Amino acid sequence: MVTHSMKKFFIILLFSLFIFEKSYAASASGQPTQYQVTMKKVELCTDLACTSPFVLGERSMLADIASVSAGTDVGAYAPTTNIPAGVAYSHLRVTLDRTFTVTASIAVGSGLCRTDGGNNAAATQMTVGATSGAAVAEEMYLVNTGSYGASDGTRDGNVGSSNIDMSYASPSSAKSMTVSGDNAVLVYELSSTYQKTLRAPIIKIQFNTATAVGVEDTACSMYINEPTVTISLL
Repeated sequence: MVTHSMKKFFIILLFSLFIFEKSYAASASGQPTQYQVTMKKVELCTDLACTSPFVLGERSMLADIASVSAGTDVGAYAPTTNIPAGVAYSHLRVTLDRTFTVTASIAVGSGLCRTDGGNNAAATQMTVGATSGAAVAEEMYLVNTGSYGASDGTRDGNVGSSNIDMSYASPSSAKSMTVSGDNAVLVYELSSTYQKTLRAPIIKIQFNTATAVGVEDTACSMYINEPTVTISLL
């Protein structure tokens, strides 16, 4: 017969184990030292749906948006002299390659997770980093929407079915975001509506990558977070 005291002991033991297991795994976001993207197309739009876009430029260009010159580099992606007059533009649509080159060492739990140059990511596989050594540049992939296992960073199913959920339905800086094929497409709202004057505008872009890489320390799974982006046409 199990006494009341023994029952109480088992309850306390199980509760303690639960707390231990929950505190063992940790997740965090941090600042990469390199966050290089490949821009493919930039378009001006009259609304969020971007039904009648004007293509500012369409070419492949590498840009490290963690660098101090990122805003200037991206702002010079395409000339602005041919923007149609008499059209009010409120949004800007950017098409990026889904493969990023990232260097990062992020504090998580009681240690660090680092990019290790393994280039092991894919559409359904997060980057698995290292807990020791120096951070090395690595190709990271903007993974598919879904839920990823903490033990290996592999997609296990739909959002909510595993440990690390990835969804692009509600981006924090962009107003909309879609990921498919080789591309990621983001639509940003301009800081104010722009209509061409006699002078060609300057594109002013500000990036904040302070939380642009996420990690989970069970297997050192690493994933791409959305940076904060502000865009103006002046």
